[in-house]
Amino acid sequence: MRSYWVFLLSIVATLGAGTLSRSSAAEPEVTPNDLPRIPATEPKDVLSTFQVRPGFALQLVAAEPLVVSPVAMDFDENGRLFVVEMLDYSERREEHLGRVRVLEDTDGDGRFDKSWIYIDQIPWPTAVLCYRGGVFIGTTPDILYCPDRNHDGVADSKEVVFTGFASSSLNHLNVQALLNSFRWGIDCRVHGSASVSGGMVISSKHPERAAVDLRGRDFSFDPVTLELRAESGGGQHGMSFDNTWRKFVCSNSDHIQAVLYEDRYVGLNPDAELPSVRQSIAVDGPAAEVFRISPDEPWRVIRTRWRVTGAVPGMIEGGGRASGYFTGATGVTIYRGNAFPAEYVGDAFVADCGSNLIHHKKLRPEGLGFRAERPADELDREFIASRDNWFRPVQFANAPDGTLYVIDMYRETIEHPWSLPESIKRHLDLNSGNNRGRIYRIVPEHFRQPRLPTLGAASTRELTHLMEHANGWHRDTASRLLSERQDRVAVRDLVRLARRSGYDIGRTHALWALNSLNSLEDGLLAEALADPSATVRAHAIRLAELRRRDGAVPPEIWQRMRPLAHDPDLRVRYQLAWTLGLLRSPEKTPTLLDLLNSTGSTPLIPAVLNSAGEEASSLFDLLLNDQQSPNSGDAPVLALARMLSVRHRAPEIASLGSALDRLGPKALGVEILSEVAAGLGRAGDSITRAEFASPLARHLPLAKQLASTNGPADTVSASTRAALQLLGHLPFDAHGDTLLDALKSDKPEWIQHASLEALASVQASELSSRVLSRWAEVSKPIRSDLVSLLLRRKPWIAPLLEALETGRMARADFSAEQIQRLRGYTDAALLERVDRIFGAARSGTRQEVVNQFLPALALSGKATAGRAVYDQRCATCHRVGGQGRAIGPDFESVRATGKEKLLTNILDPNREVSPSYLAYTVETVSGETVSGLLMTETADQVQLRGADGTEPRFARAQIKRLTASGISLMPEGLEQGLSAQSMADLLDFIAHGSPAVR
Repeated sequence: MRSYWVFLLSIVATLGAGTLSRSSAAEPEVTPNDLPRIPATEPKDVLSTFQVRPGFALQLVAAEPLVVSPVAMDFDENGRLFVVEMLDYSERREEHLGRVRVLEDTDGDGRFDKSWIYIDQIPWPTAVLCYRGGVFIGTTPDILYCPDRNHDGVADSKEVVFTGFASSSLNHLNVQALLNSFRWGIDCRVHGSASVSGGMVISSKHPERAAVDLRGRDFSFDPVTLELRAESGGGQHGMSFDNTWRKFVCSNSDHIQAVLYEDRYVGLNPDAELPSVRQSIAVDGPAAEVFRISPDEPWRVIRTRWRVTGAVPGMIEGGGRASGYFTGATGVTIYRGNAFPAEYVGDAFVADCGSNLIHHKKLRPEGLGFRAERPADELDREFIASRDNWFRPVQFANAPDGTLYVIDMYRETIEHPWSLPESIKRHLDLNSGNNRGRIYRIVPEHFRQPRLPTLGAASTRELTHLMEHANGWHRDTASRLLSERQDRVAVRDLVRLARRSGYDIGRTHALWALNSLNSLEDGLLAEALADPSATVRAHAIRLAELRRRDGAVPPEIWQRMRPLAHDPDLRVRYQLAWTLGLLRSPEKTPTLLDLLNSTGSTPLIPAVLNSAGEEASSLFDLLLNDQQSPNSGDAPVLALARMLSVRHRAPEIASLGSALDRLGPKALGVEILSEVAAGLGRAGDSITRAEFASPLARHLPLAKQLASTNGPADTVSASTRAALQLLGHLPFDAHGDTLLDALKSDKPEWIQHASLEALASVQASELSSRVLSRWAEVSKPIRSDLVSLLLRRKPWIAPLLEALETGRMARADFSAEQIQRLRGYTDAALLERVDRIFGAARSGTRQEVVNQFLPALALSGKATAGRAVYDQRCATCHRVGGQGRAIGPDFESVRATGKEKLLTNILDPNREVSPSYLAYTVETVSGETVSGLLMTETADQVQLRGADGTEPRFARAQIKRLTASGISLMPEGLEQGLSAQSMADLLDFIAHGSPAVR
């Protein structure tokens, strides 16, 4: 590795920094000799290139010319495989080369031996699903239905059923961000991923229906009525359900995410603060380390060298090698078959098509989400990896024979064309491999080929029995066929299965199948709500939503739903909490109260608040009168107080004031007043209004006493923090000294930070001058965060600059990010003062800075010394070993990227910015300017995460302007004052950690 960097340094020395500037230099050139082609491996030899987990084997079931350029697949009821062939990948969309091919195994040996074209001339097809003798095909911006009405094996027509996917970017479509992953749902709907391109989608058959906004969301549709709705999701390529119908998605650099709740509940209460709908669940981080065994492509090595030296822009792979971490995660699939050993059911499989491998994770429930972990015996290897660079796994399928099928697009180059320098790209054949393609299946040792399915000829009664089949493909296909046939002969057997099947998944499928036949009786659904299985009970709650009339469900159903507020399973209670938002009942309030008083109820609070509409005020009163529950504690009371204040209805505000007026002076009263103050602030109002004069007078002495405490964090309750927060919303001239006293260096650190958070609510014009007059007393560790606070309002900046000019503050009190924010103002006089204090903005390019620090890569770093640099410059935004702030990527998740990429990301953070780390700026109607990462955005509110660790929320009514900066939240200039050796120490600490954090 050292010799490689000596080589790079020689390039810099020879060419000179100016020559390598992106702004002034032409791209370097290469010749064909610099880019030797890696030959394809013929199908007869390809299995020898794989390393497969012991106990399993990989079998080739189809290869060119039987199939070419496959990207998606679906089995029909008789085991024929419909495969999407994307011959027009990656730049030939206008030629309409895409098609759907049918593969058939005519002799039942498990290998396909016959194929034909079902339909062709489709631009960039990416998804397929069999339905009623035809197929749905995803081909952005449309979804087509292509039937075979004369049963000759070839489509008769192309019917556009939906259009509008990626509608805002049709002129610049990203070939790797198109709709994908059609799945038949247990609810008898077709589910799909809209990918990151979203769209405003309409029904071509029903133009009178409103367009559905899919930005950041997935979708489903009823294949009969073509009713389309948004679904939670928002991954890139790959979407799957497990046996209990929990949903999982992935993105290029976040390889497995769980979806926590369904989109139809969002917005029922726009004032409720909801958590993120997706949870990144990989224990080893979103872009976890992977163990590639294939060699580096020559073009990738050259591009990496160019990127490191700044000859071309873009991300840098580690040291000219393959990335070694997830950069092309795709096709996440939960195994639901019956051929693997039982312990693999429910496991996740994810491909990294750029690294020629298949990754395996065990999924373990944790609270309302999951932990995805490598098996203990796969900590340093992949489930399957290939030495063949052409192996490009992109999708999987649970198959009729219980195995897991793998689509191998089999391409020489799968890289997105936009990321290839033109001087390299012209020597690559991006079509190389579009006449090749492979499909494999993963089988366990001693696998015996079962008989091919013939479900198309199965009787309706035979299909009902398949609802309890051990293989998920059989259950899903039987569900689809029963939904298509609408044969009421199935009803009696489905009812029997729903009541008596020994398999809870079978009972669940039977209930949904009955619903699709309009034959699910209230009595049977009521029985299901008391089923021994938590899975059945949770699905029965979802089905109960469909029985509501004018918001109410039949009494027989409600009588069984009501007790589920005490269900022993947290996920059943979670489902009930969401569902109640759709229901009306005189007993809704006590049911919500029971949920909040149930064991371990804290995770339920957002869902309960989302469901608490007109019931919220009475629910608050009930909780306040009985806040002794050992399970819920005070958290629900406080959350409701804030929500009611944000909602800002006059009768509810008056009721809040009256309830607090009846509450004697106690810590809880201070905490509630603090939440009310924060909520009213978000609504553009103030806690100083008349309704709260009496409770404020009663609680203020206690609040001031709590705010002045000096105890350690573990001996003082949250009441102290709440007291400080409350004072931050009261007149600053009366209470500012108490807040400023809490910033003193002799106060515990947690109190200093609590005071800082409280000062964020202050709008007084004198705040800046008051803080700066006591700057010498302020604890040094929080000075940087205090500067960030004072940069939020333009009138506060002049006193800051004056303090710098007079020497009350030091330039070292300002971080690079803060100086960058100052330079972002357009006021000429202000910018002149900034340049006079900090010096003119650095001229030249960031690549020149990278070149300056390249010698650090050849130095031996000391992690212990690097820890000191981290504490000074990085800990405010990056966590390592559980320490620091989680604003940017956790260092644990980037260690495998290589020191050279880390160096470039540190010194040139805007070279290539992940959308997750783009800086956004909120300008409020009150004159505040706040920058940070965009955490959540709904029709009603926006939440940021600032570089100071705060996560402010803003109601839409508060926001004057929301803008994306187009640059990283991480600032340029972090290298100022560092030597090459200090940088080497920092890189060593990030890459390896130190004993203190290992």
